[in-house]
Amino acid sequence: MDKFKSFFDDFTFHARVMPVIVVLAPIIMIGLIKGIIQYNWGENSALIFLSLVFLTIFSKIARNIGKGYEKKMYAKLGGMPTTIVLRFSDNTFDDITKQRYHKKLNQFRGLNLPLDKSNENADDDQQYISATNILRNYANSNHDKEPRVYQELKEYNFWRNLYGTKGIALFLYLVIAIREIILKGIISLNQAFLHPYPDYIALIIMVLCIVSIVLFVNKKTVTQKGFDYAKTLIEVCERIPTDICEKSKV
Repeated sequence: MDKFKSFFDDFTFHARVMPVIVVLAPIIMIGLIKGIIQYNWGENSALIFLSLVFLTIFSKIARNIGKGYEKKMYAKLGGMPTTIVLRFSDNTFDDITKQRYHKKLNQFRGLNLPLDKSNENADDDQQYISATNILRNYANSNHDKEPRVYQELKEYNFWRNLYGTKGIALFLYLVIAIREIILKGIISLNQAFLHPYPDYIALIIMVLCIVSIVLFVNKKTVTQKGFDYAKTLIEVCERIPTDICEKSKV
């Protein structure tokens, strides 16, 4: 695994490669199990090899699929999670804390965030986006000082990209499950539950993967991870030095 990780930087591996590894792990596992059971590594080695090739290729487009979903998520939420969290209408932070953060951010040139609900309007979203960019650039340049932001960012990107690949994963699992059913002919539920190994192990793995990805890889999880990252990023206001860029008042 360490040699494999050496081909990718830390963020790429966790955010783009790991989702594809999660999707392909059951398929590779089935190839290994069948190779051991059938003592026939020809077809099953080909399955494992094709999975690794698919991993290399698909890891490069996993981000694009995830970003495509991200745009739809933002549109449904009414803005980026960081923007929403900075609004006074959101209760992630209390109004006193939010006012303190806005005052801190207003020390950077070009920012004029509202300090209470009465002064907030729709145009302020552009101010919130600009403020978020300042915090993001600082956090991304200071991973050692802001490790939690970096971890939350990787976590969010992992789940976003995993959700983006959900449709492809379900298709692959269904194809393999249907193939197993066709090969077995008549399925004995009694045997499948009481004596799954070796005849039904591949089918059971696929069914469990289908159920798991349907239940746990969903929009709610991605949205929650997005807001977890947003909260952690906005909390950088507590620590960001205002002298890292020009202030609004000189």
